[in-house]
Amino acid sequence: MPPDARRTGRLVLAAMLCLYLATTGGSLATDSMNYEVTKGIVETGWFAMSHNVHDMDAHRGVDGQYYAPYGLGHAVYGVPFYLAGRLVEINLGLSIGRADAVRKAAWVSGSAVAAALTVWFVFLFARRLTEQTHAAAITAVTVGLGTVLWPYSKFGFNAPLAALAVVAGTYGVWYGMRSGRWMASFVGGLWLGFALLVRHELALVAVVSGIWAYFAAGRRIVPALQAWLLIGLPVVGAGVLTLYYNQIRFGSPWDTGYLRDSTATFGSAVEGIAGLLWSPGRSLFLYSIIALPALFAFRTAFRRDRLTAGLLAGVSGVLFLFYASLQYWDADRSYGPRYLVAALPIVCLPLAYWFAFARPRLQVALRMLLLVSVVGQLPGVLVDFSKTDTLLGLGRIEIEERRWNWERSGLWLNTQAAIKAVPMNVRYVLGLDSPPSIRPAQGLGRDFSEQFGYSLDFWWLYLFYLRQVPGAVGLACGALLLAGAGWFLSLVGHSTRSQPPRRITPYVR
Repeated sequence: MPPDARRTGRLVLAAMLCLYLATTGGSLATDSMNYEVTKGIVETGWFAMSHNVHDMDAHRGVDGQYYAPYGLGHAVYGVPFYLAGRLVEINLGLSIGRADAVRKAAWVSGSAVAAALTVWFVFLFARRLTEQTHAAAITAVTVGLGTVLWPYSKFGFNAPLAALAVVAGTYGVWYGMRSGRWMASFVGGLWLGFALLVRHELALVAVVSGIWAYFAAGRRIVPALQAWLLIGLPVVGAGVLTLYYNQIRFGSPWDTGYLRDSTATFGSAVEGIAGLLWSPGRSLFLYSIIALPALFAFRTAFRRDRLTAGLLAGVSGVLFLFYASLQYWDADRSYGPRYLVAALPIVCLPLAYWFAFARPRLQVALRMLLLVSVVGQLPGVLVDFSKTDTLLGLGRIEIEERRWNWERSGLWLNTQAAIKAVPMNVRYVLGLDSPPSIRPAQGLGRDFSEQFGYSLDFWWLYLFYLRQVPGAVGLACGALLLAGAGWFLSLVGHSTRSQPPRRITPYVR
């Protein structure tokens, strides 16, 4: 890849990292078990959680301690971020709210880093596909700003990390097979093995990649075997590690902890497909509008490069069908289609062909739709979806209502909450009104975090409401990071304008 294209990719990475760090809230949302595993690794040298987080006996291990029913990937990835938070607490003597609030916020910032790296890999992939830096940059920004990857960069869920592992692994396998570089295929296998450690079902991506490698090798056995060895060794190693991890936790290599409760059972695929396509609570095309033209862009991808399009369609299709087949295809307490965040970068990659080669009118329409999709992410970015019930004074919302009732959907509730919270927070920061008093943290419940349900979900605002910094200082922190993101994006624009477009011949096999 030319040096100027690599530089543009680094600028895209820097812009997304600044933006995500500016808009993160440091909230674990509804998933704190992986944090507890990271905490156990650092503080005790073991994988057990400090308490029964979700009050489920299914998570009790053979030694009587409680374990998260997930792979080790996210917890291990979070270790350096947790250590950074602990270092801040120790060296600065900083104590905010609950005892480990700083460590939690630092741990959650790992999602912002994973999301920014995801966007960077989208740039690399799109640049290789089209050999046009401008198309690669706008495709990467499309994924970074126009999909629910942005709202999920704010929370402690493993969705951004899963997206990173999937797109990096797929890119490595694709580039290794296309260029004949065995190291790229092996690194792709490492990423796919890591994907398995983040979420067990992401082993499906490795299966699709292995099948694709056979066709990429021209259906020749010897090259295919070489590719399978390079890709498969890390994946098999991750699988063996997972089996061992299950054994020491739950006494069986096949028991992840999910097998003891009803959260991982299969249901009606028809309902799941319908829900992930057009339900008010989880529609892919409602929460990531730009994914709709991406679906049609697959036609262009197949015309230009059938082999690559087959890989992209296979990965995104198998993940969509798997999650649609689950009884809880909606991922329960989530904002939009959380499970599909892992597939979104792959789904949107065919847009690179449109940004590179489509007629001007289509490109203008696509940019307008991208702007709408970016605006559509703002409700999820401004307000923590797990606190909207507190802000709006709502009681418990049943699962069917969250799925199919528009007035109880995440997008609607977050929009209503944002409309209420933005002017209220402006008055608080300007000193025109006094924010509610904050009661001390009590026990292990969520009472303390729910006291901040009125706040916009930005860490620098939380510092203001906790009386750690003046309002002007908090705003300056957020403004500097946002200004950095804007500056890097302007450099991206300048860089792409200075690089002449290059037309490529379609690769068809």
